Amino acid sequence: MENLGNQGFKCFLPTIRVERLRGGHRAMISEALFPRYLFVYLEAGRSNWSAIRSTRGVSHLVRFGGIAVRLHSSLIDALTEQPSRNKALFDAGDQLKVIDGPFIGFEAEVLRLYEAPDGEARVMVLMDILTRPQKISLPASAVRKAA
Repeated sequence: MENLGNQGFKCFLPTIRVERLRGGHRAMISEALFPRYLFVYLEAGRSNWSAIRSTRGVSHLVRFGGIAVRLHSSLIDALTEQPSRNKALFDAGDQLKVIDGPFIGFEAEVLRLYEAPDGEARVMVLMDILTRPQKISLPASAVRKAA
């Protein structure tokens, strides 16, 4: 995006705020809504695509049948006007798999995500142990979303 901007192209990269674990703590970071894709505005009649194709970081132009895809400006306007949404690390009801600790390999359901007094991100889960559902608190780094 920076390289295209330096050449005078108007670019748009829609982002979303996502909760991630950083050093055992929850952090909100911005990520591309469409990873590896960038929207570039081209003026009507501009046929010099070689400048874009030869720009560092650009691998391809999206094409169908050899013709570059053209998007209606209303789609870009809608993406631009979307309020910034936050995506939580885990939501209540998500199915998880334990990947670390004494319950490794177990599956669980998220009840809630919270921060322990020591600042560590933790998740309260419901897990079947000895044929009974049990509420257990685990470090958020010890679980992943089940496939």
